[in-house]
Amino acid sequence: MDIKEVNEKFRHSEPEEILEWAIKIFPYQAAMTSSFQASGIVLIHMIKRITFDFPIFFIDTGFHFPETLEFKNRITKEWNLNVHTIIPMMSKRKLEQKHGRFLYEKDPDFCCLVNKVTPLRNLKKEIGVRNWISAIRKDQAETRKNFMPLMRDNERNLRIHPLVNWTGQKVWAYIREHNLPCNPLYDQGYTSIGCFPSCCTSKNEHENGERAGRWSGRSKLECGLHTDLTAEKTKEAL
Repeated sequence: MDIKEVNEKFRHSEPEEILEWAIKIFPYQAAMTSSFQASGIVLIHMIKRITFDFPIFFIDTGFHFPETLEFKNRITKEWNLNVHTIIPMMSKRKLEQKHGRFLYEKDPDFCCLVNKVTPLRNLKKEIGVRNWISAIRKDQAETRKNFMPLMRDNERNLRIHPLVNWTGQKVWAYIREHNLPCNPLYDQGYTSIGCFPSCCTSKNEHENGERAGRWSGRSKLECGLHTDLTAEKTKEAL
């Protein structure tokens, strides 16, 4: 596959067109990761209109907000979704015994590695799926501004980003148009929702940037799931 050629083809395409292409080209060979944030709900809704029983993987770090878990469970049941939960190999108790309490404060990069990146990496090797759909967008953060519809990670897995050229405004307009449910934490002042410790996720104003409430006050910008696709590595990844 010539990824540059496909990206050129999808330069001005709507997300549904990219999704239809991916599902047709990779039948039963693609999956989606989601934490059931606003963009993810939009993408799941689009997928539901194209196919059924599409596999969605949710990484349960053990530190999610109760609201996130409740919303994930509710939407899974109401929409009859094919959701699989991934959990870290090391329990929270063992993690604290080995690395001490509040690892997310002392070493957030390592905390994300243990609880998010490694579980997903192990899963990919276990099930052998090489084509992964994600709801990330260019306008979410500086680290994502050069993302494209199709990219490869360091393990040569294909990453498919149908919403990459959408803005947050378009995401919320779609949600209102289709009357989609959302994580109730958005109504409490959160603009991007990760793990519950305040050093990981805090309330935020949209004017500051959608992800400004993630690891606020730190140099950390990504959890690690997409760091091998950051702007400086884009050309190399392709």
